Amino acid sequence: MGVHGTWLAGRQEPDLRGVTAAARRGGTFSYYLPARLAEHDAGSWLERDVREAALEVSGHVTTLSAQVDEATRQGIYPLLLRSESIASSRIEQVNASSRDVSYAQLGEQLAHLRNDQALSVSRNVAATRAAIEQLAARDEWAVEDVERVHAALGVVGAAAGLREVDVWIGGRDKLRADYVAPPPGEVRDLVEDLLRYLDGSGEHPLLLAAVAHAQFESIHPFEDGNGRAGRALVHAVLERGGVVRSGLLPVSTVIRSREREYIQRLSAVRTDDPDRAVEALNAWVRFFVEVAEEAGSTLQRIQEEVRTLDAALVEKAAGLRADSSARRLLPVLREQPVVTAAFVADRLGVSRVAAHRAVDTLVARGILTPGTGKYRRSETFQADDVLQLVDRES
Repeated sequence: MGVHGTWLAGRQEPDLRGVTAAARRGGTFSYYLPARLAEHDAGSWLERDVREAALEVSGHVTTLSAQVDEATRQGIYPLLLRSESIASSRIEQVNASSRDVSYAQLGEQLAHLRNDQALSVSRNVAATRAAIEQLAARDEWAVEDVERVHAALGVVGAAAGLREVDVWIGGRDKLRADYVAPPPGEVRDLVEDLLRYLDGSGEHPLLLAAVAHAQFESIHPFEDGNGRAGRALVHAVLERGGVVRSGLLPVSTVIRSREREYIQRLSAVRTDDPDRAVEALNAWVRFFVEVAEEAGSTLQRIQEEVRTLDAALVEKAAGLRADSSARRLLPVLREQPVVTAAFVADRLGVSRVAAHRAVDTLVARGILTPGTGKYRRSETFQADDVLQLVDRES
């Protein structure tokens, strides 16, 4: 018994209509079947120094999270959701600026200006929020819970639910792929085993998140969107385990800066050699703990940036009545830094006239600016200071 998996022989029949010569010829390839985590007690193979590092880092992150006052937490959370989702999407080559994502999140009001990549990232925000706010409160997770997180991504062209087709990483077909995930018939059992491990293991949550993420990416349970769904679930594991409290640790932001190593470490755990599997698992978890440590430092920096931003906004808003629409709009801008008068009216429950007045007031004070570039004629207004903060941290 161990943490090593098994390579299974696969065959692709000749396809005369295939895009590549290899596909037209057909041939053999290998599926990878990872070891069951719940059955093999994967955590027992982790080395002492890895465990000690995880305890130290998670303790620091938990303390940092607990020290944040509620007002700062409310300001940081929506910004982190956005920056983390942008970074997670960029790892998968889905690129959009915080401005484009914010415009996409206005929904049908600006449907004619949305682009597919920005819309995809905005859905990633929804999926990450769902993972944290819905799953973290549950003691047990079901396959359907994971499917709902993936569904929130709204991946275009991907079938709903667990996949029923082969998927692979790299290459135009399975014959030239870098990695072919387990056969579809194995996927449900593997996901159920993963959830049993998450629900029943006594492992520290940071170690759980690390081991489970590697397993999830090896299973590749969906046709597409596996990386984004897997990283969203990391946040749910950390929140449920109490490492992060009512917030989010920006792991994707750090992973993006170490993307090549991230991919290499994940790939290395896919082996049928017992000794190499243990070595690779420990190397992966060490890397993940380092990512968490860097993410803690990033979180601390963002906290300071948000405090500075809030102080600047308060200074610009000096003299506004606390119950005025303009003043009430300020905290909304952290969550939605691009607005229209229609959005403001709906969000604040005021008339369109009052909404226009609030927007004009914030424009006059340099808090909002009219949309620029392709958004110049869209009657939108953007909080540039907020957008710039998110872009810096994505």
